[in-house]
Amino acid sequence: MISRIIIGVLFALFLGGCSSIQVQNDYDPSFDFSQLKGFAILYNKSTAGSSLNLDRIARAIQKELEAKGYEPVDRKFADFYIVFHTNVTHKTQIVTDYERVGLYPYRYWAAPRVPVERTFHYKEGKIIIDALSPATKQIFWRGVATDVLKTIKTPEDRIKYVNEVIKKVMASFPSVRKNNEKTPDGLPPIPFGRED
Repeated sequence: MISRIIIGVLFALFLGGCSSIQVQNDYDPSFDFSQLKGFAILYNKSTAGSSLNLDRIARAIQKELEAKGYEPVDRKFADFYIVFHTNVTHKTQIVTDYERVGLYPYRYWAAPRVPVERTFHYKEGKIIIDALSPATKQIFWRGVATDVLKTIKTPEDRIKYVNEVIKKVMASFPSVRKNNEKTPDGLPPIPFGRED
């Protein structure tokens, strides 16, 4: 019984470790980011999932892009589109523990230890954010975040969590700059692509 409690705690710690948001980014090194300024975020509210969460994601992406110097515009005037989608995957984690087994005359501490496997099930959420050219529909930048799904009770906490995830995903997207100063993310600065 004690061993089962311990292994349960260890698995909770495992989930806690995995719940740190994992981010991956990819991009086309030949793409000229200097042509970009206006953007439009495209998503379908009729897709599976909460439209509230989709709106939160869209607002968080817009906030990060505006902070980097880009401007939201109507899609027909956009230099690039942002599209995103989410999915949930059911995961299984097998944890091996070693329990002491045996009967009299063994004392508990002297009993042999045998491996015991325990299986835990959890859900992993993923968001994929793509930046693509309106003319070619080709993706030139992608950001992906994965995390173990947790129960978040209040709308305020959900907004906070979404903002945290999107901020980490968008961190590598180049910033717009009018001069040659270094961007906060350490990437080469991107000059304005056109005059207003």
